[in-house]
Amino acid sequence: MLDPFYMKVNGTIYEVVPEEGDTFTIFKGATEYCQVLRNSNKKWMRIDYKTDLPILEENKEVEDIGRLIDRALAKG
Repeated sequence: MLDPFYMKVNGTIYEVVPEEGDTFTIFKGATEYCQVLRNSNKKWMRIDYKTDLPILEENKEVEDIGRLIDRALAKG
């Protein structure tokens, strides 16, 4: 499993904590910000905290975070 790591997206620093499967918990500052998931189509989605289900919406920030996670996974 990949260790937690930091990345910068559009001037903001995020901490990425790998969870099970293709799920990652994202911290913005020192606060838990969201969870993201890469689905079988390689699309990145945010997970709803109340239902634990992926939210089917276009979200540029999640896509940018996911793209950098993909880069980190390719290196690791």
